[in-house]
Amino acid sequence: MKRLKFSFSTKLTFDNYVHDHSFALRFTPIESPAQHLSAFEADISPFVSVKNTSDAFGNTVTCGFIRKEHRFLDFEIAGIAQVDCTVPKTDFMPCYRYQTAYTKPDAALREFYRFTAEDCTFTDPFERGMYFSDKLSGHMRYEKGVTNTKTTAAESFALKAGVCQDHAHILLSLLRMDNIPCRYAAGLACCDGETHGWTELWDGTRWRGIDPANNCPVTDDYIVLSQGRDFSDCAIDRGVMFGQYTNQLQLITSSVMQI
Repeated sequence: MKRLKFSFSTKLTFDNYVHDHSFALRFTPIESPAQHLSAFEADISPFVSVKNTSDAFGNTVTCGFIRKEHRFLDFEIAGIAQVDCTVPKTDFMPCYRYQTAYTKPDAALREFYRFTAEDCTFTDPFERGMYFSDKLSGHMRYEKGVTNTKTTAAESFALKAGVCQDHAHILLSLLRMDNIPCRYAAGLACCDGETHGWTELWDGTRWRGIDPANNCPVTDDYIVLSQGRDFSDCAIDRGVMFGQYTNQLQLITSSVMQI
């Protein structure tokens, strides 16, 4: 078990005024048998009353509405989490068996799976997952700027490049082709100064995490903010607003350290 002190902030700036801005934030770390918050605080600017609810995947969703004109939305969190990956998480859902729009494989990805699965001698789901991750790391490179939040697993696989979200989506696709239920996890990690995304697979009795972007098992150095079938279920901020803006700039910073 580790005690982790964490912080995370997002500064969202618009190039013109917006109004009637509805937003939903998934920035509160999940409470689970393996993760517990001993301290937590959040701040949103401009100041607005918010309401917390839960979605179907167990994520806390903070909802708010800003009617008046504004040029920015800033939100930040800080706290202390106790993380212990040895404690089983057992919140299985059948939907994690199936491909999504993000993870649906094309012919090239199916061929990669076929050759990889034929060479894999492991039968344990987690060992198979690590084998797929290792083979994937030989195909993909980590590179910012070549993909975006709408890029699918098949598209980033064809580019042979992407960020953590892309690596996670490809591994989800491979695992689901192998009939291993799996889900996307978004959160914070000691290895990353922004947000991070990785994969959790169901080994038959519990969830176990693999970080394909770093080709390693998930340890107590990771804090889960949200989870779901893919990135679309886990996006930290979603919003709809009105105005004459044409562009928005997002600056994200985070920190995780053991105490």
